[in-house]
Amino acid sequence: MQILLVEDDPDIRITLAQNLEDAGYVVSAAATAADALRLALASRPDLVLLDLMLPDRPGAEVCQTLRANPTTRAVPVIMVTARSSEDDRIAGFEHGADDYIGKPFSMRELILRIEAVLKRNRSATAAAPEAAAPAAPPALPLRIDSGWAAAREQLRVWDGFSANHFERGEWRECQEICRNILRRYADQLTPAESATLHDRMRRCEEKLVALAGSRPGGPLPQRR
Repeated sequence: MQILLVEDDPDIRITLAQNLEDAGYVVSAAATAADALRLALASRPDLVLLDLMLPDRPGAEVCQTLRANPTTRAVPVIMVTARSSEDDRIAGFEHGADDYIGKPFSMRELILRIEAVLKRNRSATAAAPEAAAPAAPPALPLRIDSGWAAAREQLRVWDGFSANHFERGEWRECQEICRNILRRYADQLTPAESATLHDRMRRCEEKLVALAGSRPGGPLPQRR
């Protein structure tokens, strides 16, 4: 698997490249948006690890450019940034990211996220031939705006990650995302969509209660 690493800090770039190669990935690296796009088009990577703060263009524009090009449209992108608030994450998904990780992070967490995104991408690719069958009605009506579409994508990513790595506390994150979507987009949700979100919140709460009961000292610590 080939990863395109886009990071302008040379120390971070070298360290990440070495760790990714130790994990079995083939790594090509770029320090600027221009080099990143050139490398992506010259040799289509399996995944792009994209820093948002680049010297020539914002990483978000790089992601949008990759999504607009037929050659790289389906390449998964994980955005990496020191800005990791909820609004920043939603903005990242609006620009086409498949996942979003805030600095600082551990290499174990990064590898897990890369594996999760690649697994989802492989599953989607394997299911692609089925697209020739009559299309099912869209899960969401067209009246749903881009803000909700981004929120839905964020929920999908975090829900999938929490299902595989709940010991890292992502059940709590998924629960918060559901709650925020219900609050922000209540007037745009169909009854089925609302019911799905409430069901996910219930499942998250059950998992958090179960985890709290299995740990000495009671409830899980709050995420920071």
